Amino acid sequence: MGKEIPIFRSLDLIEERIQEKLTVERLAESIHFSKYHYQRLFREIMGESVMKYVNARRMALAAEELAGNRESILAIALRYGFDSHEGFTRSFKAYMGITPTEYRKYHLSVRSPGKRKERDIMTNSNAAEEMIRELNGLIAKARETAAETRRQKDIDPETAAVYGPFWNFIAARTEIMADELTENLDAITHIGGCPDKISVRFVIIKAIEDAAFQLDLTAFQAKLMMSRAKKEHRMSYEPLCRQYGQLAGSARMKSGKIVALFNELADLIFRDIRKNAEENLQKAVAMGRAAVETLSQEPEFPYGYIVDEVRRITEELSAVSVKDMTADFLEGLILRLDIIIFASESEIFRTPSHKPLFEGLTEWKVQLEAAAEWFRDLSEDMAGELAGQEKGIIVEQTVEKRYSDIAFQGNILLFYLRGEIQKLGKLSDEEQKSDFDHVCGKFDGMIQLAYGACGNSAAGEIKDILQEIWEELMKQAEKLGEYGGPVRFLAGEVDNLCKAL
Repeated sequence: MGKEIPIFRSLDLIEERIQEKLTVERLAESIHFSKYHYQRLFREIMGESVMKYVNARRMALAAEELAGNRESILAIALRYGFDSHEGFTRSFKAYMGITPTEYRKYHLSVRSPGKRKERDIMTNSNAAEEMIRELNGLIAKARETAAETRRQKDIDPETAAVYGPFWNFIAARTEIMADELTENLDAITHIGGCPDKISVRFVIIKAIEDAAFQLDLTAFQAKLMMSRAKKEHRMSYEPLCRQYGQLAGSARMKSGKIVALFNELADLIFRDIRKNAEENLQKAVAMGRAAVETLSQEPEFPYGYIVDEVRRITEELSAVSVKDMTADFLEGLILRLDIIIFASESEIFRTPSHKPLFEGLTEWKVQLEAAAEWFRDLSEDMAGELAGQEKGIIVEQTVEKRYSDIAFQGNILLFYLRGEIQKLGKLSDEEQKSDFDHVCGKFDGMIQLAYGACGNSAAGEIKDILQEIWEELMKQAEKLGEYGGPVRFLAGEVDNLCKAL
């Protein structure tokens, strides 16, 4: 802790003078360190460079002021050492993922670095902060898209009379998705400060992936609806359809990136967990050996039975690796130690002067109880990580999930295709209805094949079937002429699914 105290003193100085011009030289001089020595120790203890930390504090404090008062952005920028609105906006967006204006408008989140004085928290929060930046950007884009939808839906009164309510519905769904993403943003913010909450990461990941899926589905439904519209109506709303497609693409990309960042964050946290587990167990073993050594100093005393049992417990403890350790095993050792301590207390009644010999046993029990509680508090996924189980499962499921996703997306397309076939009604003759039934049957067969696939060998067959479906749908769309827009759109989605293989 000795070398950390001066660094922590410099953190206090940063807080006191955060609105002044701070330099590495000035901060190093304040604690009587050379610039090189100060920079090296700061990075070692805090996990990042001095000026990166200073900038993070300024951004966090500026964000609080943006959310908490109506002072101009320029005034806040100048207060925290920026020379212009533009320079502050660039730095703010790089740190937060959104502009100061967007932050103030949508009241989004940031994990403030605060006066962090633990390296593991600093390291963990870096990944959390990157996730927050990604989500901030996505939420802002979703809210802007919803706002733009409400602005554009009434541009052409005639078109708005037909499609205005639909675009209101789309905007409302998008705002709901933004609200759900904001809830997950808050959850990630808490993980940055409390690494033990990493066990909820699967819930957060699922929620983010679900939100990305809903945005994708919203974009799909908007495009499908417009494919049914007259050409002039379709052209009026084409920019909005494109905007929703871009939003959905951004959501998918950011969702994948957030999952990767969560894996990185979890890896860092689990590494700390393994290290803490090893340190706890090593300390317990050392205390057991120290107790054996103390009790063995006077071989003429009749305590050999106690020494032998303490030695056995110590050897059993040292023989179990971290990945195989459980709270139940430790509690079994504690029960045995309770018996030893009971026996030793009885011996003390006979010879009170020997009490110091047995004091190490009680201290040892306290350490074992702390270790048992620590292992008991591990969530299932944390315990699995200690046992080295999790990564293997992820690798084994990769190919299976790929086909599962193809089948799932195929089911969605088949559902909408059947809906369009039903809507066509009398517009299609008996021969065309038969052709559509054949396509649906082929589609259903592809889905079942994908669900049952377990290796890369199925990819070629699935791709061939999708290609046949695409060709048949394009053929039917041509037959339908001006009414074939929705079928043509679904054919394009089938082609995209094929290309994803």
